[in-house]
Amino acid sequence: MKLVRGYAPLPVFNPLAQLERELDQVFGNVAGTGCPTTPVWTPPTDVREDEKQFVFSVELPGVRREDVQVSLDEGVLSLSAERRGENPTEPTPGQVRLRERFVGRFTRRFALGTTVATEGVRASLRDGVLVVTVPKAEVVKPKSIEVTAE
Repeated sequence: MKLVRGYAPLPVFNPLAQLERELDQVFGNVAGTGCPTTPVWTPPTDVREDEKQFVFSVELPGVRREDVQVSLDEGVLSLSAERRGENPTEPTPGQVRLRERFVGRFTRRFALGTTVATEGVRASLRDGVLVVTVPKAEVVKPKSIEVTAE
């Protein structure tokens, strides 16, 4: 079985494919797929912001709630999780021909760039999507102080 890659009519128009083939010859690849031997997992993330809050939505299929950590420190939101694979001590029948599901740990950090209300941060994991809501701190408006005569 061979993984079919994108169509490239002439190699001159696809220099990255040529580089990938050369790197595979030097360093090898996983099960002949062209995938690097040390994959990096960066789950897709959407970030929305309005005048009241930031909302982060992170796709984490196959990740258990107890394997997710969320922290906020000095205006930096840190999200980390670990996706566990099959138990390596139990043999599975058949030969792996293609492995695209990453197993391991990831960490992402987001500098929020504004003052946030740390006591109102909420995080929930539902249907493989982590949603973290970070409310913004109320903006301190300038206050005019009336001067009275004594």
